[in-house]
Amino acid sequence: MDFQTAEIEEAALALAKVIDGHGGAPDLIAAAGHLLPFTAAFCVVNRKGRRPVYLCDTYPEGTAKDAVQLYAGSTYLLNPVYNAILDGLPPGLYRMADLAPDNWNLSPETPSILVEDTEEIGYRTPGWPAGLQELTLLVALPEGAMGEISFARPAADGGFPDSLLARLRPFLPLFAAAFRQLWSHHTDSPVPAEPDRTLQDFARSTLSPREAETVQLILKGHSSLSISLTLGIALPTVKTHRKNAYAKLGISTQQQLFNAFLQWQGKARRQTP
Repeated sequence: MDFQTAEIEEAALALAKVIDGHGGAPDLIAAAGHLLPFTAAFCVVNRKGRRPVYLCDTYPEGTAKDAVQLYAGSTYLLNPVYNAILDGLPPGLYRMADLAPDNWNLSPETPSILVEDTEEIGYRTPGWPAGLQELTLLVALPEGAMGEISFARPAADGGFPDSLLARLRPFLPLFAAAFRQLWSHHTDSPVPAEPDRTLQDFARSTLSPREAETVQLILKGHSSLSISLTLGIALPTVKTHRKNAYAKLGISTQQQLFNAFLQWQGKARRQTP
């Protein structure tokens, strides 16, 4: 029995365990590990208007694992995968970089630990390990939910070329069946009585509608040119909206805008019953 056949059998056994109702989210990640090289992964269920339901992750203890929780509680609103799901992204395999806006590089005049030119999207959640590329497996679940397994692999090791995606793609129907079975029995994370605040709620009472739209797109990683094209307004107008929004928020840099968003999200979580 060659190595490839053994790995396929191990992956099939792990998926069968979940489909039979005896496995959990770690088994989904383990199944993928027999088919795809990666250093860490996390598994969540995305729901429109609500925080993702965290299921598990394999990131190391410390800042990396804390970063996963920060993502699930706050920064998911800015994530290209989450926003693509809101826009109707179908199930499948997607590289993070392929879903990112035109420019995820934060302004060079506002350096911070979040600005990483070596990152595939030029940005990372505080605490997230550096130098990783990400691949996302998405599964359609009942009531519009979307199951997600996000894999990370160092760019230095080659990231996720087409050849690796080809190894995983034939198993997508089995991952879908396993994820649906897993989610059908998930009862330990009740849905909140009220939906979480969305990115559209951020600073809504402070900014004009156009200023708010501009800020939202900045937070999602769009360049000024992309904002101009997205909103159908002139580039100088975008810069004016940005300047006025920063003044109203009492900030002067993009990093301060990101921090203000995190503080707002943290306050929202503390107020949740």
